[in-house]
Amino acid sequence: MKKNYLLLYFLFFLFNFSFGQAPPPPPPPPNANDLKKEMISGEPDHNSSKGKTNKNIQKTESISPIEIVESKPEKKPVPHVVPKFPIALAESTNKNSIYYFKSIEEKITKFDTLISEEQLISLTKYKIHSNSINPTYLDSLANKVYKLNEAKKYTEAIELAKEILIQSPNNLTGQKEISYAYKHIGNTDLANKHFVMMVKIIKSILKYSDGSLKNPYLLNNFFEGKSLYEAKFGCLPDTSLVLTTDKRLLGTFKCFHINTLADLTHWLPLLKKGDYYIQK
Repeated sequence: MKKNYLLLYFLFFLFNFSFGQAPPPPPPPPNANDLKKEMISGEPDHNSSKGKTNKNIQKTESISPIEIVESKPEKKPVPHVVPKFPIALAESTNKNSIYYFKSIEEKITKFDTLISEEQLISLTKYKIHSNSINPTYLDSLANKVYKLNEAKKYTEAIELAKEILIQSPNNLTGQKEISYAYKHIGNTDLANKHFVMMVKIIKSILKYSDGSLKNPYLLNNFFEGKSLYEAKFGCLPDTSLVLTTDKRLLGTFKCFHINTLADLTHWLPLLKKGDYYIQK
């Protein structure tokens, strides 16, 4: 009888087991496209456990691709090469030449903006070689006009600057100081005209010289070098005169780290020993 009960219990167990719910299979792995869609759009995926939240997921920042730039060698500054002055001195006395000295002086007086750097330098060369300027006199006037402008005596400065320009029309100091004085009395028209001429003179000097021992500045007089420094570098340089072993009289200019030279040999006959150092 006991064996019959056991048999019935076993058959009942098999019957219930065959109709019972099988354990659910493991969930499938998340679809990559759905996950990407959820991250970008912020819309929840209802098939994902993360989709049950009502909060939107903010759009993530995209990562820019790395740009590979080819490195280029650093460009070295091109040194200034001083060209040889191409105009013969004889052109200054040729009445049919554009370098005739009187024609150039007239262009400067009329503020002709088409005047060339070569014409300005050729006039300086002519004045030096013809001994038609007195560097001592020009320096004396230049010192006085500079001090008058510093003292705000602009009317007197204008009259004195005109005297410089009569003897030396392309004189840097004369053009610079008269421009400064006209500006401070309110005559902007003449101030601008003289200023433009001053700039042209500076460009002509720097084109055909660099202040080196090989290519010293070509100036009418010593004070022009001071005016050049003040206009170009904003400072008044320390100066001296040196007679070299090859009998050149060089004006030296020093301001900050800038050291330059000017050829003033044409001034030598008007000086006496003690006015300059002698190179040994």
